[in-house]
Amino acid sequence: MVGTSVTGSGTLQLFPQSRFPFSASLTLSDSRSEGSFSDSNIQQKRLSLRQDYRPQTGRWSSSAGYDRSELTGDFGSDVVDRVFGNFSNSLERHSINLTGDFSRNQAAEQTGRSYFLGANHGFTYSDELSLSTNASLTGQQFDLDTDSATTQSLQVFSYGNWTPSESKWRGSANLRYFQTNNTVGGTTFENRTIGGAASLNYQASRNLNVFGSAGLSADNDNKLTSNQSLGLSYSGDPLRFGYYDYTWFTSASVSNATSGEGDSFRSLNGSVGHSLMRTWQTSEQTTLSGSVNQSVSSSRSTGIGSSSATTLSHGASIGIQANSGETLTGYLSASASDSRTTGDTTSSFQMLNVQLTGNWRINQYSEVDSNLTWQWTRQESENDQPVVLIDEFGRPLIRDDTSRTGNTSLAGGVGYSHRRALGLRGLRYRLDFRANTNRDDSRRFGNPNALRQQDRATLDLDQRLYYRIGRLDTELQYRIAEIEGRRNQLVFFRVSREFGSF
Repeated sequence: MVGTSVTGSGTLQLFPQSRFPFSASLTLSDSRSEGSFSDSNIQQKRLSLRQDYRPQTGRWSSSAGYDRSELTGDFGSDVVDRVFGNFSNSLERHSINLTGDFSRNQAAEQTGRSYFLGANHGFTYSDELSLSTNASLTGQQFDLDTDSATTQSLQVFSYGNWTPSESKWRGSANLRYFQTNNTVGGTTFENRTIGGAASLNYQASRNLNVFGSAGLSADNDNKLTSNQSLGLSYSGDPLRFGYYDYTWFTSASVSNATSGEGDSFRSLNGSVGHSLMRTWQTSEQTTLSGSVNQSVSSSRSTGIGSSSATTLSHGASIGIQANSGETLTGYLSASASDSRTTGDTTSSFQMLNVQLTGNWRINQYSEVDSNLTWQWTRQESENDQPVVLIDEFGRPLIRDDTSRTGNTSLAGGVGYSHRRALGLRGLRYRLDFRANTNRDDSRRFGNPNALRQQDRATLDLDQRLYYRIGRLDTELQYRIAEIEGRRNQLVFFRVSREFGSF
């Protein structure tokens, strides 16, 4: 098969040091000429325009821009257009910020539109009292082949914070309004809530803190909901036992809530925990640290949905940090946790996390860099009330309702580079291992930086050899990757030459 592709990028900047700089960039790429795995042979075009402005006098500034990302392949076309703008100003004690964003995603399988309008106002009355108000309007519309869905939300949130420097009292209060409208298949759902809350803290001593809060809200049926809480927390002074540091804490709280139907809900919560930590200086460049912790919490509630639960949690972590100047900087850590809940419902949760970050300069030509995280989780929950099922003959079957879930994820990468491979001047070698088991579906919500998920590699081992002679560049690539559960291999060779006086 013979094909032609154009790749490259260019950037234009006008008056970059002025009060009104303008920038434009254009990028063209083709997966067939980049050594990328793609059953769709993706070609990408990306155009970005941005204009900024600030006056010669005054403290306000503004910016506006346009982005267009176009992907073309065997799947058809996938285009994202985005327009955005921003305005900010500061006047003595006031600050104002206005933002706007509109995007459209048009693909073969669906069309989506998203918009965001936001406003923020801040007011600093004094060093002890500050007020802020945020308002936002967001919306999305998705048009499928046979149906459409629309959602819109409006939110206004005002917050006040009081922190007197010479007092043990601290306080805050907020007012909020939230409204949503959803339309699916011609049916509209609407919800509206308005409410407010206030909290007050009293730092009785260095260890003891007393806190309380109260709130009131109403929905679109004018039904009132209220809540109140009161509690205290105590943190013990750190204790030293030889090379070990020991800390402990405890807390207790009581709360009450009343629904719009007149029903009430009361709960009592308490917890206590402690931890032990130690650090070892294994050498001048290496430090080893470890910790273990344990906590137990209990809650009892009466009224609607009354329940009781006790949770016992354990955790441990160990980490080693190395720093030997420009040669080695790195950190390796491992942590494990276990949490088990008993009472009206029984559940357990376990997690193991390992992280490796750093850079190791082996010699003047080679180095290793890493930023890799591996995580394993397991969760199990049981309901003490058995579930009654009916079989095909009408006979009752009693089954315990138990659910078990588990997940293993790997994210990040490890790389190795050598600037004089096989002892040859100008021959460079690069190895990259990349992993990403997380999913990203933000392109259909108008993010022009996101790629389509169908062609993303979850595990990727990429090896490349580069060699340059004058203006002639050569590249040899061998790559193994797992895409959508399938293993793919690629051998890629490219030769390019520069022309001109640049």
